[in-house]
Amino acid sequence: MTNIKYALHRPGNENAAGITDLKESIGHPLDPNCCTILLCTAGMATVSTNFQKRIMKKGDAVFIFTDIVFVTIEVSDTFSALYVSLSEEVMEEVFYKITPTSFWYFIYDHVILHLSENQSMLLHTWYQQTKWIIDECAPEYKLTLLRNNIHSLFMAIDSEAKEKNIGINDHYKRDQTWAILGKFASLLAEHCHQHREVSFYADKLCITPDYLYKLAYKGMEQSPKEIIEQMIIVEIKTYLSNTNLSIKSIAAEMNFEDPSYMCRFFRRHTGSSPTEYRNIYLK
Repeated sequence: MTNIKYALHRPGNENAAGITDLKESIGHPLDPNCCTILLCTAGMATVSTNFQKRIMKKGDAVFIFTDIVFVTIEVSDTFSALYVSLSEEVMEEVFYKITPTSFWYFIYDHVILHLSENQSMLLHTWYQQTKWIIDECAPEYKLTLLRNNIHSLFMAIDSEAKEKNIGINDHYKRDQTWAILGKFASLLAEHCHQHREVSFYADKLCITPDYLYKLAYKGMEQSPKEIIEQMIIVEIKTYLSNTNLSIKSIAAEMNFEDPSYMCRFFRRHTGSSPTEYRNIYLK
């Protein structure tokens, strides 16, 4: 399968920190590694997180995990963000240590955090420390220091949320809708090239398709079928705009047995054929 996600880390450099304008990522699903943190330093961007359009502007921080589908829609000319991209090797122990449920409730209810001036200054300091560990630290200490640094950040966020009594959306408090939908998004990112059936994802989640419909409408005001089809359109658009694969090859990548059916599917959702979309994009 051709990888069409936009990655801030590179092979052989599994943990990375730096500056991005996200321009090259427009239209691509972002590969979050295991955890990616963005700190907007200038300008504004329109992004989609799990298919919900949001605005990110100077002073905001974004936390992206594998169960969040993050796509850049557009960025201003002046947009700039610091990023830290961390691997599973770093994060698996951190996930194990983060026991306060309140942290996960909060972070999934606030994918984009609007920081105060003091919080922004502290996060910039954390970024500089993390970048030094990634770029300069002796290899035998790097993994431990990265784990400690990200764990300390998560605990600080949890402490700030409790101290300032920042509310958590009531429907997330009452049940685990966010957890199931997060897992659904993660499964979708992994399997959308091969599976388009709601029943497949419901089975993976050990729930009924009807229950998945109820959760999706409750949490995202869309049906699972609509969410799946949006993800497939994002993937097809990315192939069209960023590869030289033929329509037939893209259909094969997306498990459409008949390329003409993929073309009809694409036109129904976008109003144009794949070829028309590619020609417009490449102009």
